[in-house]
Amino acid sequence: MSRPSETSKPSSASSQPASKSASRRLPGVIRAAVGWWTAAALVCGAFAVASFLNSDIAGTTSPVGFIGLGLLLSVLTIILGIGAWRLWRGQLQGRIMLTTFGIIGGLPLLFRGPRLMPIAIALLVGVVLLYLPASIRFFKPQVDEARAQRKAARKAEKAARKR
Repeated sequence: MSRPSETSKPSSASSQPASKSASRRLPGVIRAAVGWWTAAALVCGAFAVASFLNSDIAGTTSPVGFIGLGLLLSVLTIILGIGAWRLWRGQLQGRIMLTTFGIIGGLPLLFRGPRLMPIAIALLVGVVLLYLPASIRFFKPQVDEARAQRKAARKAEKAARKR
């Protein structure tokens, strides 16, 4: 995979802050997080394929469970893949998406017993990688810009209500 060129035009206004940070080189922590989340997406994809194959091989009269699990894992694979791709591009949205799925998936699994603990730890390690100091420094300009946009929108809404 090659990095996006610095001269590429952003496709929308919401991706403009990402294009500023995409011209900078990703810190090693974020590159490690991209690899971590990409591997998680590939593992989910492999389990999805295995689930679909087991629905045919199991010989049960109703393979709905295997098909449902395969569909769920397929959706999770797509979401994790998109999040890793956005993170690779240096976009804050990728960090937010992966954090959300890592915490929502990791914390409950942490307390479900020893068999699910490795999955929980893998998800939570991925989240920790997204919030190490180098990652925080990299995303700080995007966070500040998003905060300023939200503040301006609230100020405009408040002014509109006063009229």
